[in-house]
Amino acid sequence: MSIDLSEYNKQVATSIEEPTSKSTDIFGWLNQDIKLFGNQWSSKKKEGFYAELAVLLKAGLDLVTTLEMMEENEPKEKDRAVIAQIKTTMLEGAMFSEAMGKTERFSNYEVFSIKIAEESGKLIPILETLSEYYKKSIAYRRLLISALSYPIMVIGVSMLALLFLLNFLVPLFGDIYARLDQELPPVTQFIISCSEFVNTYLPWTIPGLLVIGILLYSQRKSNKFRKVWSAIQIKIPIFGLLVHQLYLARFAEAMSFLLSAKVPVLQALGLVKKMVAFYPIEASIDLIEKRILKGDALCDCLADFKIYPPRMVALIKVGEEANQLEAMFSKLAEQYSDSAEQRTKLLSSMIEPVLIVFLALVVGLVLVSMYLPIFKLVTNFG
Repeated sequence: MSIDLSEYNKQVATSIEEPTSKSTDIFGWLNQDIKLFGNQWSSKKKEGFYAELAVLLKAGLDLVTTLEMMEENEPKEKDRAVIAQIKTTMLEGAMFSEAMGKTERFSNYEVFSIKIAEESGKLIPILETLSEYYKKSIAYRRLLISALSYPIMVIGVSMLALLFLLNFLVPLFGDIYARLDQELPPVTQFIISCSEFVNTYLPWTIPGLLVIGILLYSQRKSNKFRKVWSAIQIKIPIFGLLVHQLYLARFAEAMSFLLSAKVPVLQALGLVKKMVAFYPIEASIDLIEKRILKGDALCDCLADFKIYPPRMVALIKVGEEANQLEAMFSKLAEQYSDSAEQRTKLLSSMIEPVLIVFLALVVGLVLVSMYLPIFKLVTNFG
């Protein structure tokens, strides 16, 4: 069945023309739900909403009755009001997609996908696809949380322990050794020098770091900052490849979802740009859209950007030639997701003992260096 996109092509174009800098790129992307336009529902809420809709519609209920049941069973007043608004708007004669759009709780790509589903008579499959998309989106976010949270916590504890030792313990030993007026081992002298440096500059360092942090946070949405930060993310040892794979998985998953909803490739790319929220992919899509308008193949456009691996480009080329682009993107999303999950488990099992040993070595080095002069003094007396 052919679907007429003319009614909302202008809306899609408007969405595509919005500055990409509105999307955030820091690890916050990975640790937060997708909220592209301010006051939207969380990914978790959307996953449950679409899944419940699909189940009730499959049971033979009509859409208005389904919404009434969901409204009655919704525990949160704000969410209940949104469902009630959708139902009321539909009773006034609007389509489901139009009613969703008026709530401002759903993004353009969701509204357009539902509109296409209504026109093609495939509402239930699209609702299931939307639910699955958000389920995977949450899974990608959790993968990175599980991979990064433990190392960050251990490194943070290590820094606090080291600051405590340098600020309180080391100065006590330093005063004692200063009275003894004896030559200290090099490692002990080094630790005492570090302690003196920290005590001298720490009162200035903390406010300085706060100011730098505030400045960086204020610039987090600028393209210049996002470009630099995304480059740092990908180049982080060990974790860089994981971050890269997760963004590629999200890109492929979003493309697969939109193509399955019969959204044309050009419009799908414009919407994916808002869904992925990663600067290298967004910047590449800006140029890819222009080249596709000139008649270039998608695989040829992707090949010009390092963010897309050669193997991914080759598979997309096969998908284009076989007219199976949706299936190929789905397969790529699955592969990158599985690879990222395996890497996360491997990193978790390897990093935990390494960081524990690192923390023990740091603390142990400080303590041993402080007691070395005492051991030396006892030996001399002996």
